[in-house]
Amino acid sequence: MRYLNKIVFINSAAIRYSEVQLDGNIHLIGTQGVGKSTILRAILFFYNADTQRLGIPVEKKSYQDYYFPYADSSIIYEVAREDGWFTVLSYKTMNRICYRFIASPYRPDLFIDEEGAPYPSDRIRSVLDKNGIKYSGAISTYEEYRNILYGNSDNKRDYSCYSLMESGSYQNIIRTIQNVLLNSRLEADYIKQTIITSLNEADSVIDLSRYRSHLSGFEAQLNDIGVFREPGMVRKAAGISTLSDDIRKRDLRINDLCRQLRGAYLETERILPELSRKIHEQEAVKSDFYKQRDKLDAESKNRTATMEGELAVLKNALSEAEAKRVFYAGKDIQTAMDRCNKLEILQQEQESLVVEKDLLSSKNKEASVLHANLIANLKNELAGFENEKQKQLLAAETEINARREARREYYRRLREELRHAASEEKERLLVDREKRTTEVAALKMRIKTARGQSGTSEELEAVKGRLGNYDANRKDLELKIRELKYELNYQTKEFETAGKHLDEDYQKLAESNEVKIEALSAKLAELTEFLDNQKDSFFNWLSEHKPGWEQTIGQVCDERLLYGKEFTAEVGEGDTFYGIRFTSGIHRNVKTKEDYLTEKKDAEEKRAGIQRFIATARQDLEAAKENLRKQYQSSVKSIKEDIYHAEYELEQLAVRKKEGESRMSALRDQATRLRQEEIRRLEEELNAAEAVLSSIQQEIATLQGKMDRELASLDEQEKDELAALDKELSVAREAISEEIARKKAELEERKSGYDREQLDSLTASGGDPKRLEEIHSRLAYIGGEIKYINETKALIIEYLKDKREMLDKVPDWTAESLRLQQIIHGEREELKKRLADVNRSIFKVDAELKELKESNRKALENREEYHRSTLLDWFTSRESIFSSMNRTDTDGDCRSLVREITIRVSEQSQKLSELRKEITAYTGNFSEDNVFAFKTSFSDDKEYMDFACDLKEFIDEDKVSEYQSRINTRNSDIFRQITADTKSMVSQEGNIRGVVDQINADFKEKNFVGIIQCIEMRIDPSQNKIVNLLKEIKRFNEEYSWDLGQNLFASSTDDTTTREKATTLLRELIKSMDAYSGNLIRLADFFDLKFRVIENRNDTGFVERLTNVGSEGTDILVKSMVNIMLLNVFKRNASTVFSDFRLHCMMDEIGKLHPNNVAGILKFANDRDILLINGSPTEQDALSYKHIYKLEKDTDSFTRIRRVITQFD
Repeated sequence: MRYLNKIVFINSAAIRYSEVQLDGNIHLIGTQGVGKSTILRAILFFYNADTQRLGIPVEKKSYQDYYFPYADSSIIYEVAREDGWFTVLSYKTMNRICYRFIASPYRPDLFIDEEGAPYPSDRIRSVLDKNGIKYSGAISTYEEYRNILYGNSDNKRDYSCYSLMESGSYQNIIRTIQNVLLNSRLEADYIKQTIITSLNEADSVIDLSRYRSHLSGFEAQLNDIGVFREPGMVRKAAGISTLSDDIRKRDLRINDLCRQLRGAYLETERILPELSRKIHEQEAVKSDFYKQRDKLDAESKNRTATMEGELAVLKNALSEAEAKRVFYAGKDIQTAMDRCNKLEILQQEQESLVVEKDLLSSKNKEASVLHANLIANLKNELAGFENEKQKQLLAAETEINARREARREYYRRLREELRHAASEEKERLLVDREKRTTEVAALKMRIKTARGQSGTSEELEAVKGRLGNYDANRKDLELKIRELKYELNYQTKEFETAGKHLDEDYQKLAESNEVKIEALSAKLAELTEFLDNQKDSFFNWLSEHKPGWEQTIGQVCDERLLYGKEFTAEVGEGDTFYGIRFTSGIHRNVKTKEDYLTEKKDAEEKRAGIQRFIATARQDLEAAKENLRKQYQSSVKSIKEDIYHAEYELEQLAVRKKEGESRMSALRDQATRLRQEEIRRLEEELNAAEAVLSSIQQEIATLQGKMDRELASLDEQEKDELAALDKELSVAREAISEEIARKKAELEERKSGYDREQLDSLTASGGDPKRLEEIHSRLAYIGGEIKYINETKALIIEYLKDKREMLDKVPDWTAESLRLQQIIHGEREELKKRLADVNRSIFKVDAELKELKESNRKALENREEYHRSTLLDWFTSRESIFSSMNRTDTDGDCRSLVREITIRVSEQSQKLSELRKEITAYTGNFSEDNVFAFKTSFSDDKEYMDFACDLKEFIDEDKVSEYQSRINTRNSDIFRQITADTKSMVSQEGNIRGVVDQINADFKEKNFVGIIQCIEMRIDPSQNKIVNLLKEIKRFNEEYSWDLGQNLFASSTDDTTTREKATTLLRELIKSMDAYSGNLIRLADFFDLKFRVIENRNDTGFVERLTNVGSEGTDILVKSMVNIMLLNVFKRNASTVFSDFRLHCMMDEIGKLHPNNVAGILKFANDRDILLINGSPTEQDALSYKHIYKLEKDTDSFTRIRRVITQFD
């Protein structure tokens, strides 16, 4: 006996350590929340290993987190077997529940150390190894665990020693145990399937997809054949073939144009990068020229920037100097300077006059002394004046000499700069002349080369190449056509030979199996006759008068004695044979009746199998021939297409050759014209280059003369300026000499006056009033002049500063400004020349760029036209052509080809419109699911064309005759197939009904609950419409099987009623199958199962689902009883090797049941080898349980499990 014997908790679910025996009925008592449901769920997990079906509320901890809170948490199950014990260790690793099967009964020392500390999983393995105990590897999936426990092993490893049973259909056991604990509702579908699985693990089904396949379009099949053969339809079909052939040729031409378009596009894509590269290069050249132009401009600006800055400074300085000049002119600065220059003279005169005044005013001095002092005073005044003037003359000479040296240095620098500039210009002109000379030589060479070339182009060479390939292509095509026609003939012969072989093979197979059927039929007739005669036989007499005869006389009698009617016997004593006295006949050994029935059944099954085999072979033959035909059509279709295309290509080859010759002539004329234009353009460039070279040589010749003239001009200017300075110095000397002479004359005159005054005017008082008045007046004038000089002194100083810093430099600044302006002007003129050269190069590059961009624009337009055409229908319908990378030679561009294709597609569209009308009119006579699989609706023109081609092939090969012969057998076979399938299903209904009767009888015999008067199940006819139709077709076929086979689908009108009835049944079946969502009809669909419960005189009636029956306790009781009985039914047939095992059912809150009902449900389960584990707050019937455990919480909120009662067997 195998059963779960014990469960052990170690640091699991608030239980530190506890062992619970499960070898009988168990009662767990304790208040709410102490852990009763925890233990029940742990036991349920042993059976179902499904954390989602333990009844744990969503808001609570998961099974893993609650039952395995620590690394050393584990739950151990001990299982008893007839040959020993094994344990199942469950533990958590990496947040997953794992198992390990151990070939040993539970021993605490294997899992806990001496101090009571649990071992971790790795330590447990070490202890097991140390004790020599075998164990399995870690089981990490629930499915693998269940397969091992229930013996559904894949034989990769031998785990049979760890199985509780051996069954591949253990799921119903798990589900039923769950339902008991979770008090789930009872549903008929589940119970039906449980009963069916208990009888046979393999469920019986009918595949509706086979029926759907056989019955697709059966009603319209016969009508389609008649419509096809009408004369008017034949003429329409011929017209469709002719029209489609014309469209195919047009389509081939369009395809050829599309390949040319693809080639033009690929060529465009090829040249676009090249054009882009050339444009980029020319843009780069142009950019270089622009950079060169900018560089020339920048270099020129850099060269002139300083000069322009200097020129600006000079202009500003000249402007300021002019402003100063005007300002000082307004101040009459020269007069002021002249007056200021007399300061020392005036001061000396003032001193002299003061002395004279003092002398003249002195009354105590003598006249002679006075005269002497006056004369001395005059001498002093003259000496001071002369000295001052000599200083002024020296200053003027120094200043003019400095200015003379500055001008000489200035003109020396100008001559050096002029020579340097002339040298640079000459060097530039020599370089430019060398460049122009090279350019002229290159242009002459290009002109010579162009004149020596013949007119050609890439396109012309390509056309020549294509023309040279036309003859070779023509020969290749002719050879290809011959090879394809040979291959077509070969394929046709192979097809005909293969078809003959298939027919011969089938004929041989059918003949050999017909012989077997005849032999089996003869044997069945013999067995049937033999069994029919057993009513009055010795066998029948033995069954009535000698119970147990099979173990006595049955061992020595044969069938002639047992089933023969010529033998008689009586029961007697003494001289008897096993208590039987024969009155006549002889004795033979025989088989039992069951042996004959089995033999008959085997023969019937063999004959049916052979018949099915022949029918299948016939279908296989038709399928093979159809597949062969399809393969033949598939292979020859491509060959025919290749022949058609090759012949069309051969026709087009001549057309393209003529077009190529015409194109080559035009290209030659074009190439000659382009060559002449190129020569003319090169000659124009040569003339321009020679003109520039001549201009450069002229500039070199005139450069030296210009430099000499400018140097002579500078020498003349220097000479004039130096002469002007000499003259200025001479004038200054003369002016100072004149002033000194005037001063001497003045003083001499004064001396003469003094002499006269000495004699005439001086008196003893010593003074001349008139002279004093003159002196006073003169002193007043001098004082005024000195005051003016002092007031004007700052202006004079500023003027002298401005004169030194600005006004004196105006001539130099003016000359420098003119020089800078000349240099800048020359630089700008040179820049213009160089920029003109660069601009000419830019103009040339622009012309090339314009041509390249025009080509690029056209290429882009062609590409854009190609891309726009991708949105057109004719493009998308030829995606394979346009996805090819093969290049097709063409003379056209994308735009012209798109226009031509569009025109031809429009013309073809008109033809297709005609074809669509013809095909629509033709196919309108057929149903959508016609027997020929002709399309009646078409989504695009390709489908119309495919239909036309297929129709032509269909007519040419007379395929309608094949359909006519095939249709007469296929749809009649469906009746026989449905009859066989339905009969097989109905034959099993009796076994299921027997199980239900056993369950009902079991309820009646062992009903222990007084308030439940009845619990009953009933088999009702199925409400499934398809099932009822299948049964009706079975009855119809059994009645009209001969008519169905001979006349149902033929054209005879004799059995109209039978055909209409058959058609109606099949139509209804098709309609029902279309409404049915599945593809399978199961055995459970062939009957309905209903429940009936009479509880306290409340009758539920027969229903398909039990939810709430009476009070809560009654509901639990009823559902538990039904589930226990179902579990017993399944348990009885679950294990194919042995059935000696027990299962557990868990019932929580059993206190809701009356104690009498508790005892009854325990006995109800135990009688079926099912143990109950109940939970409730208190104990009411202690003697009904083998073990009673009380659960309590300690002070640390850990659950303590204490065994209260144990009954020993």
